[in-house]
Amino acid sequence: MLEEPEKYIDSKEYFSWERYFTKVLVDRTQDSYLQYRKAKLNAAYLHERNKRTILKSIRGIEF
Repeated sequence: MLEEPEKYIDSKEYFSWERYFTKVLVDRTQDSYLQYRKAKLNAAYLHERNKRTILKSIRGIEF
């Protein structure tokens, strides 16, 4: 999905890829402890172990 987003995103339904991927995150994390909301970052994502796991999975990003 991330390698070829144009195959998944209908430009008639979504104004931007950012809106599409936000919807995917919201839908896939709904009713879980990792529930995503754009308005406020879930505290679970800020836990040190989770931060390390997320950052390791993002290639080319260093903090």
